[in-house]
Amino acid sequence: MDRWDWLVLLGIVLLGLGLALLAPWLGVAVTGLLLTAAGIAGGVLAERPSGAADRSKGGGP
Repeated sequence: MDRWDWLVLLGIVLLGLGLALLAPWLGVAVTGLLLTAAGIAGGVLAERPSGAADRSKGGGP
């Protein structure tokens, strides 16, 4: 994990804690949604460079 991953993780935790002070169910729901979105986006972005490298060599569609 690089520094940006830690920054996003800290932001999600602080957002969840802040919302939990307002309404516990809201904090849990929003934090879960943000973690799911971050996980999906991270997985997609992690696969992206390998495809771009194959296309630059002429190996992709």
